[in-house]
Amino acid sequence: MNYTQALTVQTFSIIDALYEYGMTEIVISPGSRSTPLAIAAELHEGIKTYIHPDERGAGYFAAGLTKKRRQPVGMLCTSGTAAANYTPAVAEAGLSHLPLVVMTSDRPHELKNVGAPQAIEQNNMFNNFVRYQTELPIADDHDSAESLINDKVLQASQYFNGINMGPVHFNIPVREPIMPDVNRVDLFKRQQKDMTPSLTIPGNIQKLSGAGLVIIGETAEDLSPLAPILNQGNIIAVCDPRQNVRTILSDAVVNHDMMFSNFDEDQFNTINDNLDFIIRIGEPVTSKQTNAFLKSTSVPQYLISEFQDIKPFPVTPDVTYAGTVNEILPRLIGEDFNSSLKASLLNLSKDIHSYIDSNIGQYDDEGRYVYDIIQQTSEERTFFLSSSMPIRDFERYDTKVQHDVFANRGANGIDGVISSALGIAEKDQVTMLIGDVSMNHDLNSLLLAKLENIDFTVIVFNNNGGNIFSYLPQYAHKPHFERLFGTPLDLNFEHAANLYDYHYTQLESPADLKADMLNQKGRQLIEIKTDRDHNLDSHNQLKAQLKKLVTDFEF
Repeated sequence: MNYTQALTVQTFSIIDALYEYGMTEIVISPGSRSTPLAIAAELHEGIKTYIHPDERGAGYFAAGLTKKRRQPVGMLCTSGTAAANYTPAVAEAGLSHLPLVVMTSDRPHELKNVGAPQAIEQNNMFNNFVRYQTELPIADDHDSAESLINDKVLQASQYFNGINMGPVHFNIPVREPIMPDVNRVDLFKRQQKDMTPSLTIPGNIQKLSGAGLVIIGETAEDLSPLAPILNQGNIIAVCDPRQNVRTILSDAVVNHDMMFSNFDEDQFNTINDNLDFIIRIGEPVTSKQTNAFLKSTSVPQYLISEFQDIKPFPVTPDVTYAGTVNEILPRLIGEDFNSSLKASLLNLSKDIHSYIDSNIGQYDDEGRYVYDIIQQTSEERTFFLSSSMPIRDFERYDTKVQHDVFANRGANGIDGVISSALGIAEKDQVTMLIGDVSMNHDLNSLLLAKLENIDFTVIVFNNNGGNIFSYLPQYAHKPHFERLFGTPLDLNFEHAANLYDYHYTQLESPADLKADMLNQKGRQLIEIKTDRDHNLDSHNQLKAQLKKLVTDFEF
């Protein structure tokens, strides 16, 4: 067997073995050293390939592809800084437990650390973020070549689902000549395995009694089977915007941030006195004020973690169970009865929504736009929300509670927001809400919708800077605020729409929003220009009214 045949066996076998364990999609960033792997992926009948020229965006696109269904998705690049550009997406995947299969092609060992071009140290380069990593040997004709691939992929597959789910990394050195034998499709011989995740049920679960607050962040599991339990009269379900079970619950509290940010001491005491336990499920919620309540309350707290790497934030729980949420919660919650505290909090939640519905017409800031966008967007569409203000505005103004929501909140960064949204949009109809700074950060990923013919609506709030900082203490220090935090960019996104072939619309007022515009197919970019100071004043006006509503409420 010559080197070309050995290279073909190695690269075709690893792609086929990964397919065997559930990888049916690969995002490829074109390059030379990755040639045999890219050709193998393209030739494999069971694998769909996507092309994204920018590795940073490609990584986030792969993250978006796997975010909803949590199936392993591959990403492939050439050697050098191409691989390094995967780092932000791999970090996000590690924190969010996304089963990305990172494949970095590499120079052979004789070209490392000698000054050869496009050669950096890639082995273990994602050590802080991946669950498993390995480096393959240079392809040779040893009779263990295929069995080695089978062993390595088997080991990696343990992280494709279940309690240890997360990204894995294969570093694959390739020696020239790099072209494989394209006729060896006979090497694609494996059948897909049943990758149903195993159930993890702790043996020490003790059933709780009384009234409970169940705070639910983002989860990999679909929690819809838990709806009957979460609707019990003694269970107050509080849902983050990213927890999509909220759309099927009859009485979930989704505006908890506006409650916990405004309760007075007597109201907090009433809540504490009438709760017997708090259960936290999944990722920490977005709301700082809800997390502050969890940190201050003396009510016993129970954490159900889907994953073995437990996240105790914002406060160490009294008891922790790691495993399958759909199995643990029914074993944890006891009898069903009507709680007066639940009735009170649900009434307050309805009052808040009713006030927003009745008074939103007084405003014309970004929050008003978000409200109208939600109201006029079809229930079939999914929202992808950028970090900072879009996800917080959605939480405040979503009185409809009918749309699925996704966001990158693992590292809470603004990297790759467009790319991740497009990954979801490959499967669902997606509307993305994003600010101008985040938009600029991932602008070139707009190209992917054109390359892959993805229907996509992006709505960018252009307030000429970082709007979130206007709500933080830095805003009070006016001499340096604008340069260091406001960061005005003076961008007109019509040019981006023209560059990447999107239909462009600029809105002047909320009245310009139309349902047909928000629900049409194709690629469209809607730019809404707003003023940061006006946004701050309007937000604070509504906040003051809601504060009065909350503090006047009697339990």
